[in-house]
Amino acid sequence: MMTRHITPSYFYTLPSGNRVHPCRLIHKDGTLMWKHALLCDNELVALPYTQAHEQHIIKTAQRLEELNTWVSQHLDPWEFLKPVAWYHPDKIDLTEGISVYFKHTKLDNKFVYDVLKMHLNDCESLVHYDNSILFRRC
Repeated sequence: MMTRHITPSYFYTLPSGNRVHPCRLIHKDGTLMWKHALLCDNELVALPYTQAHEQHIIKTAQRLEELNTWVSQHLDPWEFLKPVAWYHPDKIDLTEGISVYFKHTKLDNKFVYDVLKMHLNDCESLVHYDNSILFRRC
């Protein structure tokens, strides 16, 4: 019989005091998990340093989920905007949790970029690279 108990050492303690499992969804009913924000090459980069960074990650996840609906509406749930790099205190673009490099698990980056650039808010930006897209919110 499988137990529902997960060893506490598997959880991350965030600055808010919340303890989250890496596979827990950041945004309810979404596709993005805490591991997407905090892991790079399947290794923990860093936990958010401040509650502000934690909140930036949550708000960025929410916005990325919204943008995902514009490109993944008729696709399977596992075909989505997947972060490549998100929160990394040592990388200038990724120090606060407001920026994320991503690619789509099925669609071409250029197509995704062309669709999403029409749905950005005033203070948001997208930059298209060969291997990923950089989304930055204000």
